[in-house]
Amino acid sequence: MNSRSDKKKSGFFAVRKAQWKSMKLWNGDELCRLDWILSLLILAVLFVTCVHSDVKLTGNRSFLMYKHFADFYEASYRQSGGYWANYLPSTFIAYAIWNLPLYLTGHAPEAILTNSFVNMMWYKFLPVVLYFVTAQLMYRIGMKLGFGEKKSLLCKFAFLVFPMGVFSQFIFSQYDIFTVFFMVLGLYLYLEGKIWQFALAFGMAATFKYHAVLYFLVLILLREKKIRNLLRYAMIMAIPLMVEILPNLGSEAFRRNVFGFGALDYVKKPFALGFFSGINLLAAVAAFVFVWAYQKKVEEEEALASWAIFFCVAVSFSIFGFSTWNPQWILLMAPFLVLNIFMNQNGNLLLMITNIFMVAMYIFCSQSMVDERVLNGGILKYLLKDRTFAVRMWDLYRFHDQELLCTAMWIVLLLYVVFGHPRYHKNKGSVISKGLIWQIRTAFVIGVAAFVVPMSVCAAGVFQGKVVFTDNSRQNMEMDNIVMLNNDCPIVQEFKADGKELSNIKIRTYVESGAGLYNMKVTIREEESGEVIYESEGDTYNLTENTGLYSYLRHSVEVGPGKIYQLEITSDAPENSGIGFYCLDQKKGKELLLSPQEDGMEEKRSLQMCITGVE
Repeated sequence: MNSRSDKKKSGFFAVRKAQWKSMKLWNGDELCRLDWILSLLILAVLFVTCVHSDVKLTGNRSFLMYKHFADFYEASYRQSGGYWANYLPSTFIAYAIWNLPLYLTGHAPEAILTNSFVNMMWYKFLPVVLYFVTAQLMYRIGMKLGFGEKKSLLCKFAFLVFPMGVFSQFIFSQYDIFTVFFMVLGLYLYLEGKIWQFALAFGMAATFKYHAVLYFLVLILLREKKIRNLLRYAMIMAIPLMVEILPNLGSEAFRRNVFGFGALDYVKKPFALGFFSGINLLAAVAAFVFVWAYQKKVEEEEALASWAIFFCVAVSFSIFGFSTWNPQWILLMAPFLVLNIFMNQNGNLLLMITNIFMVAMYIFCSQSMVDERVLNGGILKYLLKDRTFAVRMWDLYRFHDQELLCTAMWIVLLLYVVFGHPRYHKNKGSVISKGLIWQIRTAFVIGVAAFVVPMSVCAAGVFQGKVVFTDNSRQNMEMDNIVMLNNDCPIVQEFKADGKELSNIKIRTYVESGAGLYNMKVTIREEESGEVIYESEGDTYNLTENTGLYSYLRHSVEVGPGKIYQLEITSDAPENSGIGFYCLDQKKGKELLLSPQEDGMEEKRSLQMCITGVE
């Protein structure tokens, strides 16, 4: 037994050593040592600098497993003060096992929000390890598909540096790789013909993310046509889910935590078409793909693999094209897209349009979901010292048409399916598309630079002394709490200057479709003396995007630190003009919105805005 294990280990390392020796230091047309060195160096930098807070919450919460295994969900609710643990136990058990060294060495967090750099890096390291193991599985799948050594190794490298994976794993730092690992393992077993093991692997994947069930269904429907076999494998797939759900079903906290999470709310997007209303497009498209897979009869092993990859891409389109999703979830479709690229004669094109998808997603998500704040959990936290970013990625991107951004992403997802059809899988065996290595390099560079460059500018702003005077712009918008532009009623907002210079004032703006063009005047005066320190006139021409965070200051203004100022906005807009500003109630906004038409009586709300300056 030991000799066999040693042989496998020596064989693995011997192959890796031989692969390394066979590569040149630099080769423009092939994978080379510099590709590995530079990419791993960039990934290492991202590893220590970028961490989203989600992994902190899950990692910290998993320590409860040591003392509250039986009543974990109740204990989690008490610990967080009402914030539920929404995942099935597998995620927390995985982290509880992984975090045992931290627990034994006294590094258990004091609270759920404890932001320990050592712990955060340890939490992040587990998904990264699985990410590299998954890449090795991609290599094995490539060899199974007849790619040959060189093409399979390039496929492994392409997965490691694929922009969707790099973002999800190294920038966002999420643990969706748990699901992806078991799905890729399941796909490998599927291609090996080990169907019950494949079903079990996808069942494990589903305990981390329910999306895995859809991928399982399309794959099993493609391969099996007998109803009894389909039911048998479905039952095998459900075993891991039942093992985690049934023992906890009697717990009210579990039911409220997991079932009350509202995961299905992400797919409830009703669509009306003629006589029919309330159509669930995700369910409709997925059902179409399932029926297509079931009626497709494939006998040759090579054709089976080709159709399997295509149908997984099609399922990805149904998920990401017709439902609400979180940005880190895009890792779920990454392995299938990479395999499709390597089998496809249009591989270069598919990589190029991936750049469009990533840039559009970065811009869209930077408004409030994923942005420069990922630096607050990395090593730069010791320099940033929890200061709020005055310069934001959303502002630096400048292009803010959310409808066009969503359209661009949707079209790319559609193109993945259209040009992912098996008819385009003509790169058989070890054939590698000309220029593919350069497209892989370019996609990696763009995928990293499009996020890191603006993020670095935001960090530089902090080091330059740029600060936030007040910011409640990231709160949820309240559609019933809007103050409208009105020629009979100026809008006046108090704010305090926490520095010597006022750099920008951005306000969350309400814009109705077809709103007219009106003049608008912005005035800033010192509250105590009434002295006007800034005045500008313009119009509402550029206010086109509802919910947009627009700037209302054309140049910086010197202010007195600690002094109270009043921002006044007047307009010739009539009542119900269709243009206004989102507000928040007093509990969410520090300064108050004044109502000068009522003898200076203050309202119990404030504009939803971000005011920045220099210390």
